[in-house]
Amino acid sequence: MKRDIQILLCVSAQIGSMVLSSRGQGRVIFDNQTPTFSPVTIRTNAGMYNSADGPPGAYIGSSYSVTLVFVNGTISDQSVFDASNPIWVANTVFFGTTGIGPGHGLGGDNSGFFDGGGPQVFGQTTPIVTFQLRAWFNGGGQYTSYAQAQAAGHNVGLSVLVPVLVTLPPGPANPLAGLQPFTVGIPEPSTSCLFLLGLLSALFLRRFNRR
Repeated sequence: MKRDIQILLCVSAQIGSMVLSSRGQGRVIFDNQTPTFSPVTIRTNAGMYNSADGPPGAYIGSSYSVTLVFVNGTISDQSVFDASNPIWVANTVFFGTTGIGPGHGLGGDNSGFFDGGGPQVFGQTTPIVTFQLRAWFNGGGQYTSYAQAQAAGHNVGLSVLVPVLVTLPPGPANPLAGLQPFTVGIPEPSTSCLFLLGLLSALFLRRFNRR
C-alpha cells in the first residue's frame, strides 16, 4: 500500500510538471502598489548614484523602467539566481516624473510606483518560482535594459528575491508577496572586480618602475 501511494505521488508530480511545461502557464501581478510597499527611490549615499538621473532620495518616474524575471524553484542566493539564466516575463515604466517634493509619490503623480498588469509566466515548470525586479534609468528610451543602463554608468537597482506560488488558470494571479523596498543607484564593484583592478594596477606599477 505504501509503495502504491509513493508511485501515485510520483506520477501526479510528473503529470503536474508536464501540464506546467506544455499546456498552462500561470500569471503574476506585476506591480508594487500595495499598502506595505514603499516607492522606489534614488540612493542618497555620496558617490553611489548618478546625479544626471535625478536627485538623491527622489521617487523615480517615467525616466525609469522595470523588468520582471524569474527562475524556477525557490532560490535565496543572488549568485545562484544569476547563474540560473533568469527568464524574462515583462517590462513596464514607472508612473509620473522623477523628482521629490509636492506632486511626487503616492497621492501626487504616483512616481515610485508601477503597474505592469498580470503577465503570463512562460517557461514555468514548477509551482513555486522565484521572481526579481530589475529597475534602470531608461533615458527616455535610450536604454532598453538593465544591462545597458548599468554599462553606461546610469542608476540601476535590484529587488530581493521573491518566491511566489504561481497557480494555473483559472486560479487567480498571485501578487509579489514578500517584495521589499529597494533603491536605484550605481552598483558597488564586486570583490572580484576590485581584486582584479588591484592586480592590474600592481602589474602596471611594477612594469613602470622597471623602466
